[in-house]
Amino acid sequence: MRKILDALPSDQYLLSLFHPLGILARLLPCLFRPSCYAAIDHKEFRRLCRWLGPRSLPLIIISAIFISLALTIESVLETTRYGAQDTSGAVISIGLLRELGPLTVSIFWAARVCTLLAYDAKQYVESKGSRDFVEIFVFPRLIAGLLMAIPLAAYGLVFGFATAALYSPSLGVSSSEEFLEIARVTIKLKDIVCYFVKLIFLNPICAVIVGSAVGLYSEDDGGTTASHAVSVMFIYAVIANLVCTWLMYPLGS
Repeated sequence: MRKILDALPSDQYLLSLFHPLGILARLLPCLFRPSCYAAIDHKEFRRLCRWLGPRSLPLIIISAIFISLALTIESVLETTRYGAQDTSGAVISIGLLRELGPLTVSIFWAARVCTLLAYDAKQYVESKGSRDFVEIFVFPRLIAGLLMAIPLAAYGLVFGFATAALYSPSLGVSSSEEFLEIARVTIKLKDIVCYFVKLIFLNPICAVIVGSAVGLYSEDDGGTTASHAVSVMFIYAVIANLVCTWLMYPLGS
Protein backbone atom coordinates (compact mmCIF):
# COMPACT_ATOMS: atom_id res chain seq x y z
CA MET A 1 0.00 0.00 0.00
CA ARG A 2 2.85 2.36 0.85
CA LYS A 3 4.47 1.76 -2.55
CA ILE A 4 1.19 2.62 -4.26
CA LEU A 5 0.88 5.87 -2.30
CA ASP A 6 4.48 6.81 -3.07
CA ALA A 7 3.80 6.32 -6.78
CA LEU A 8 0.89 8.78 -6.78
CA PRO A 9 1.54 12.32 -8.12
CA SER A 10 2.78 14.74 -5.47
CA ASP A 11 1.19 18.10 -4.73
CA GLN A 12 4.11 19.79 -6.47
CA TYR A 13 3.53 17.69 -9.58
CA LEU A 14 -0.18 18.53 -9.64
CA LEU A 15 0.57 22.22 -9.15
CA SER A 16 2.98 22.15 -12.09
CA LEU A 17 0.08 21.23 -14.37
CA PHE A 18 -1.20 24.82 -13.97
CA HIS A 19 2.11 26.58 -14.71
CA PRO A 20 1.42 26.74 -18.48
CA LEU A 21 -1.76 28.69 -17.80
CA GLY A 22 0.29 31.37 -16.07
CA ILE A 23 2.69 31.56 -19.03
CA LEU A 24 -0.29 31.84 -21.39
CA ALA A 25 -1.78 34.70 -19.36
CA ARG A 26 1.53 36.59 -19.51
CA LEU A 27 1.97 35.82 -23.20
CA LEU A 28 -1.37 37.10 -24.50
CA PRO A 29 -0.63 40.82 -23.96
CA CYS A 30 2.72 40.36 -25.70
CA LEU A 31 0.93 39.42 -28.92
CA PHE A 32 -0.37 42.99 -29.17
CA ARG A 33 2.80 44.74 -27.97
CA PRO A 34 5.13 46.00 -30.77
CA SER A 35 8.12 45.91 -28.43
CA CYS A 36 7.89 42.11 -28.24
CA TYR A 37 8.21 41.82 -32.01
CA ALA A 38 11.04 44.34 -32.10
CA ALA A 39 12.98 42.36 -29.47
CA ILE A 40 13.12 39.21 -31.61
CA ASP A 41 16.67 38.20 -32.54
CA HIS A 42 16.34 37.51 -36.27
CA LYS A 43 19.34 35.19 -36.45
CA GLU A 44 18.02 33.09 -33.59
CA PHE A 45 14.53 33.23 -35.07
CA ARG A 46 15.75 31.78 -38.38
CA ARG A 47 17.51 29.00 -36.48
CA LEU A 48 14.30 28.20 -34.62
CA CYS A 49 12.31 28.13 -37.87
CA ARG A 50 14.78 25.73 -39.46
CA TRP A 51 14.60 23.39 -36.50
CA LEU A 52 10.83 23.57 -36.13
CA GLY A 53 10.16 23.40 -39.87
CA PRO A 54 12.55 21.72 -42.35
CA ARG A 55 14.28 19.58 -39.74
CA SER A 56 10.92 18.33 -38.50
CA LEU A 57 9.65 17.52 -42.00
CA PRO A 58 10.95 13.89 -42.08
CA LEU A 59 9.04 13.16 -38.87
CA ILE A 60 5.85 14.61 -40.33
CA ILE A 61 6.13 12.72 -43.63
CA ILE A 62 7.01 9.35 -42.11
CA SER A 63 4.35 9.53 -39.40
CA ALA A 64 1.69 10.72 -41.90
CA ILE A 65 2.46 7.84 -44.27
CA PHE A 66 2.36 5.08 -41.67
CA ILE A 67 -0.64 6.47 -39.78
CA SER A 68 -2.49 6.66 -43.10
CA LEU A 69 -1.49 3.06 -43.96
CA ALA A 70 -2.73 1.80 -40.60
CA LEU A 71 -6.03 3.69 -40.92
CA THR A 72 -6.50 2.49 -44.51
CA ILE A 73 -5.98 -1.16 -43.62
CA GLU A 74 -8.31 -1.06 -40.61
CA SER A 75 -11.02 0.88 -42.45
CA VAL A 76 -10.95 -1.35 -45.52
CA LEU A 77 -11.02 -4.55 -43.47
CA GLU A 78 -14.02 -3.42 -41.42
CA THR A 79 -16.02 -1.94 -44.30
CA THR A 80 -15.37 -5.03 -46.45
CA ARG A 81 -16.88 -7.23 -43.74
CA TYR A 82 -20.19 -5.42 -44.22
CA GLY A 83 -19.95 -5.03 -48.00
CA ALA A 84 -19.45 -1.29 -47.73
CA GLN A 85 -15.86 -1.05 -48.97
CA ASP A 86 -16.82 1.76 -51.34
CA THR A 87 -17.33 3.98 -48.31
CA SER A 88 -13.78 3.46 -47.06
CA GLY A 89 -12.67 6.71 -48.72
CA ALA A 90 -15.16 8.63 -46.60
CA VAL A 91 -14.13 6.83 -43.41
CA ILE A 92 -10.43 7.38 -43.99
CA SER A 93 -10.76 11.04 -44.95
CA ILE A 94 -12.87 11.87 -41.90
CA GLY A 95 -10.51 9.97 -39.62
CA LEU A 96 -7.45 11.76 -40.96
CA LEU A 97 -9.00 15.21 -40.82
CA ARG A 98 -10.96 15.23 -37.60
CA GLU A 99 -9.02 13.19 -35.06
CA LEU A 100 -6.38 10.71 -36.16
CA GLY A 101 -4.18 13.22 -37.97
CA PRO A 102 -4.23 15.87 -35.23
CA LEU A 103 -3.86 13.33 -32.42
CA THR A 104 -0.92 11.49 -33.99
CA VAL A 105 1.08 13.35 -36.63
CA SER A 106 0.70 16.76 -34.98
CA ILE A 107 1.30 15.57 -31.42
CA PHE A 108 4.42 13.66 -32.50
CA TRP A 109 5.81 16.99 -33.69
CA ALA A 110 4.54 18.77 -30.58
CA ALA A 111 6.32 16.25 -28.34
CA ARG A 112 9.59 16.86 -30.20
CA VAL A 113 9.20 20.63 -29.86
CA CYS A 114 8.19 20.42 -26.22
CA THR A 115 11.21 18.29 -25.30
CA LEU A 116 13.66 20.74 -26.84
CA LEU A 117 12.04 23.83 -25.38
CA ALA A 118 11.85 22.39 -21.87
CA TYR A 119 15.59 21.74 -21.92
CA ASP A 120 16.41 25.11 -23.53
CA ALA A 121 14.16 26.98 -21.08
CA LYS A 122 15.87 25.36 -18.13
CA GLN A 123 19.30 26.33 -19.51
CA TYR A 124 18.09 29.87 -20.26
CA VAL A 125 16.77 30.45 -16.75
CA GLU A 126 19.91 29.05 -15.13
CA SER A 127 22.14 31.35 -17.16
CA LYS A 128 20.07 34.52 -17.57
CA GLY A 129 17.35 34.34 -14.95
CA SER A 130 13.59 34.52 -15.40
CA ARG A 131 13.28 38.24 -16.05
CA ASP A 132 11.61 38.92 -19.42
CA PHE A 133 11.42 35.17 -19.94
CA VAL A 134 8.07 35.33 -21.74
CA GLU A 135 9.06 38.22 -24.00
CA ILE A 136 12.58 37.02 -24.88
CA PHE A 137 12.29 33.24 -24.78
CA VAL A 138 8.65 32.14 -25.19
CA PHE A 139 7.30 34.70 -27.64
CA PRO A 140 9.76 34.15 -30.54
CA ARG A 141 9.37 30.39 -30.23
CA LEU A 142 5.59 30.66 -30.31
CA ILE A 143 5.67 32.76 -33.49
CA ALA A 144 8.17 30.39 -35.11
CA GLY A 145 6.09 27.37 -34.12
CA LEU A 146 2.88 28.82 -35.55
CA LEU A 147 4.58 29.80 -38.81
CA MET A 148 6.26 26.43 -39.33
CA ALA A 149 3.12 24.48 -38.39
CA ILE A 150 1.32 25.80 -41.49
CA PRO A 151 3.49 24.10 -44.16
CA LEU A 152 4.01 21.03 -41.98
CA ALA A 153 0.25 20.56 -41.62
CA ALA A 154 -0.17 20.88 -45.39
CA TYR A 155 2.57 18.31 -46.04
CA GLY A 156 1.04 15.92 -43.53
CA LEU A 157 -2.37 16.22 -45.19
CA VAL A 158 -1.00 15.70 -48.71
CA PHE A 159 1.16 12.70 -47.83
CA GLY A 160 -1.59 11.13 -45.72
CA PHE A 161 -4.20 11.32 -48.46
CA ALA A 162 -1.77 10.34 -51.20
CA THR A 163 -0.77 7.23 -49.25
CA ALA A 164 -4.37 6.20 -48.66
CA ALA A 165 -5.34 6.83 -52.28
CA LEU A 166 -2.40 4.85 -53.68
CA TYR A 167 -2.61 1.96 -51.24
CA SER A 168 -6.37 1.35 -51.02
CA PRO A 169 -6.71 -0.10 -54.58
CA SER A 170 -4.22 -2.84 -53.64
CA LEU A 171 -6.73 -3.95 -50.99
CA GLY A 172 -9.42 -4.37 -53.63
CA VAL A 173 -11.45 -1.30 -52.82
CA SER A 174 -11.54 0.90 -55.90
CA SER A 175 -9.26 2.99 -58.06
CA SER A 176 -7.33 5.92 -56.64
CA GLU A 177 -9.53 8.30 -58.65
CA GLU A 178 -12.73 6.86 -57.15
CA PHE A 179 -11.23 6.97 -53.67
CA LEU A 180 -10.34 10.65 -54.02
CA GLU A 181 -13.74 11.46 -55.50
CA ILE A 182 -15.55 9.84 -52.57
CA ALA A 183 -13.28 11.70 -50.16
CA ARG A 184 -13.92 15.00 -51.99
CA VAL A 185 -17.69 14.57 -51.74
CA THR A 186 -17.51 13.55 -48.09
CA ILE A 187 -15.16 16.23 -46.80
CA LYS A 188 -16.83 19.43 -45.66
CA LEU A 189 -15.25 22.81 -45.10
CA LYS A 190 -15.70 22.31 -41.36
CA ASP A 191 -13.53 19.17 -41.48
CA ILE A 192 -10.67 21.05 -43.16
CA VAL A 193 -10.99 23.94 -40.70
CA CYS A 194 -10.94 21.49 -37.79
CA TYR A 195 -7.78 19.86 -39.13
CA PHE A 196 -5.85 23.09 -39.58
CA VAL A 197 -7.05 24.66 -36.32
CA LYS A 198 -5.68 21.70 -34.41
CA LEU A 199 -2.44 21.34 -36.36
CA ILE A 200 -1.42 24.97 -36.82
CA PHE A 201 -2.95 26.55 -33.73
CA LEU A 202 -3.83 24.36 -30.76
CA ASN A 203 -1.02 21.79 -30.74
CA PRO A 204 1.84 24.24 -31.47
CA ILE A 205 0.61 26.54 -28.69
CA CYS A 206 0.44 23.60 -26.27
CA ALA A 207 3.95 22.47 -27.23
CA VAL A 208 5.62 25.88 -26.89
CA ILE A 209 3.86 27.06 -23.74
CA VAL A 210 4.05 23.76 -21.85
CA GLY A 211 7.69 23.15 -22.76
CA SER A 212 8.66 26.68 -21.73
CA ALA A 213 6.67 26.57 -18.48
CA VAL A 214 8.04 23.22 -17.35
CA GLY A 215 11.61 24.30 -18.13
CA LEU A 216 11.10 27.59 -16.26
CA TYR A 217 9.90 26.02 -13.01
CA SER A 218 11.76 22.70 -13.09
CA GLU A 219 14.31 21.85 -10.42
CA ASP A 220 15.13 18.43 -11.91
CA ASP A 221 17.84 17.40 -14.35
CA GLY A 222 17.38 17.88 -18.10
CA GLY A 223 16.10 14.38 -18.85
CA THR A 224 13.48 14.43 -16.10
CA THR A 225 12.41 17.93 -17.12
CA ALA A 226 11.91 16.90 -20.76
CA SER A 227 9.97 13.78 -19.74
CA HIS A 228 7.68 15.78 -17.46
CA ALA A 229 7.15 18.39 -20.19
CA VAL A 230 6.00 15.77 -22.70
CA SER A 231 3.58 14.26 -20.17
CA VAL A 232 2.01 17.65 -19.39
CA MET A 233 1.91 18.56 -23.08
CA PHE A 234 -0.07 15.40 -23.90
CA ILE A 235 -2.62 16.29 -21.22
CA TYR A 236 -3.09 19.81 -22.56
CA ALA A 237 -3.11 18.76 -26.22
CA VAL A 238 -5.67 15.98 -25.78
CA ILE A 239 -7.99 18.25 -23.78
CA ALA A 240 -7.60 21.09 -26.30
CA ASN A 241 -8.35 18.76 -29.23
CA LEU A 242 -11.38 17.33 -27.45
CA VAL A 243 -12.78 20.80 -26.73
CA CYS A 244 -12.22 21.83 -30.37
CA THR A 245 -14.07 18.74 -31.62
CA TRP A 246 -16.91 19.31 -29.16
CA LEU A 247 -17.32 22.93 -30.27
CA MET A 248 -17.16 22.18 -33.99
CA TYR A 249 -19.24 19.00 -33.94
CA PRO A 250 -21.82 19.41 -31.16
CA LEU A 251 -23.95 16.39 -30.36
CA GLY A 252 -27.30 16.40 -32.10
CA SER A 253 -26.22 18.76 -34.86
